[in-house]
Amino acid sequence: MSNELTTFHIDNLPAVSEEIMGQLTEVSKGADFLPRIQLVTKGKYVDTSKIAPGHWGVPQPGGEEILDLGDVIDIVPFTARAKALDVSDREAIISCYNLQSPEFQRIKNAPKNTGCMWGPSFLVLERNTAKLYELFFGNASGRSESGKLRPFLPVGKQGPSPATLSIRYKKTPDYGWHVPVVTKCSEKFTSGPASEEIVAAVTKFMSEQGGVEKVPEGEGKRGGRTR
Repeated sequence: MSNELTTFHIDNLPAVSEEIMGQLTEVSKGADFLPRIQLVTKGKYVDTSKIAPGHWGVPQPGGEEILDLGDVIDIVPFTARAKALDVSDREAIISCYNLQSPEFQRIKNAPKNTGCMWGPSFLVLERNTAKLYELFFGNASGRSESGKLRPFLPVGKQGPSPATLSIRYKKTPDYGWHVPVVTKCSEKFTSGPASEEIVAAVTKFMSEQGGVEKVPEGEGKRGGRTR
């Protein structure tokens, strides 16, 4: 029996309407999680040759694949807020957005290597995929560079502007790792979501209250979650 797809020719078979196609697209979507861009320097994606170290990537649903965006990407930041993340229990990740709250301060002051991260979280548009992502600078290297994105955010009557994210390899006598580098981008963006979609995404992004996050299916034990 052949495994090739067969084209059926059936007389008078009604075509699937555009309305039904739209409904299928809507109900086929996964959980409503904003995908994230992360700088990968080590971990399971590198160990399994899914991405090169020092590249920006987007982890895919299921937790086993990652979209490799390369070592240089262009983004437009639309908004930002403080975020603290406790991933010590990877089945129930705790997020907090209130900088003054005891929970945020607990995470911020936690010892190193305990699964706690904090820093600015940005909602950005990435050029090549023309999609919206979260970009979280949750470690010391990211936080120190993240301030350079402030001039690209919309402030007052000034709209957002594009920035370039590249990488730099930082080394100490004991070990080395990749860190982000923010520079100005002179090339305009020509594609992306509609304005209404961006405004809705900004509103949702800024209204998140934190708490225990429901982990996307297949990502409960995500090794090497480098943000």
